[in-house]
Amino acid sequence: MKEDSFAFRLKELLEHKQLSLQAVAGALNVSRPAVHKWTKGGEIDYEKLRKLAAFLDVNWIWLRYGEQALAEAGASSAVDIPMTDTRRRYMADIMESEARMKLAQEGARIVTWEWNLITDDVSYSPNVEAVYGWRIVSNDNFWMHVHADDVAMMHAVYDESLRTGDAHEFDFRVIQPDGALRWISSRATPLRDFDGRIVKVVGISMDNTARKLAEQSLRDQQARFEAVFELTSQGMALLDADLRCESVNGALARMLGADPKALLGDGLVGLLADGGARLKKMLRGRPTAAFGAKMRGKDGSWLAVQVRAVLTRGTDAGAAAYFALAVDEG
Repeated sequence: MKEDSFAFRLKELLEHKQLSLQAVAGALNVSRPAVHKWTKGGEIDYEKLRKLAAFLDVNWIWLRYGEQALAEAGASSAVDIPMTDTRRRYMADIMESEARMKLAQEGARIVTWEWNLITDDVSYSPNVEAVYGWRIVSNDNFWMHVHADDVAMMHAVYDESLRTGDAHEFDFRVIQPDGALRWISSRATPLRDFDGRIVKVVGISMDNTARKLAEQSLRDQQARFEAVFELTSQGMALLDADLRCESVNGALARMLGADPKALLGDGLVGLLADGGARLKKMLRGRPTAAFGAKMRGKDGSWLAVQVRAVLTRGTDAGAAAYFALAVDEG
């Protein structure tokens, strides 16, 4: 193993600090074989390299590339240093890693951050203002923009995570400069020092507003759908492509003499004499059907019904399919 190598420097540090491979693996949330691979010259990605360097309390450029690369990276542009092939390679690798990280963060609207529990200082990646709506420079500055209804939940999660040392994740809201709300999805993990004390929390956050709004829109549509259901005296139900009932109106529940909640999930299809076979055929054929069927009533007897079914599919590949059923006696 070359002395001027990442693997050599890593092994020397582990021996000097009396750290086991398992201790490093636990701190970085990776497997022990992964750390062992690094000590044998295996590749390490940029994010894990930065975390490893922070855990070992060394400069990440020095750890990965050595003294020469560190000196050249920090040299003033006014100093005339020959552009050797080695320097070109080191600097190209560094800039490429930084560029990939920056592109990934901006493209995915991902913020990286670190919270020092000793000093209470926080640091965020430069794109935090684009994602959060505000430039965050301190913990006080962060909390003043968090929606008041989310503060207690977040403190409880942080307290539990710092007590156990376990990673955590949650969604919270930040108030924008114009008063609008933006949803942020946060994932983080505590880091320990050599004595086992939790001294830092590192995490990533991303804008989750679009998904939250879509979920709310679906809930609103569901509520409107159920409201329409209840306006008719006809039995109606909504089933997904697996024939699991998501909504059923009171008229159908009364027709079958059943509790509406008991018809949800597999409850409704379980009352069909054919187990939903005719509905399943619609997945491979026509999107509409009308047929006579038998459904089991409350007393166990069979009730003759007329079913009209409409199958709807989303326009996107893999989108969900749903059956809307109208059921009449007779």
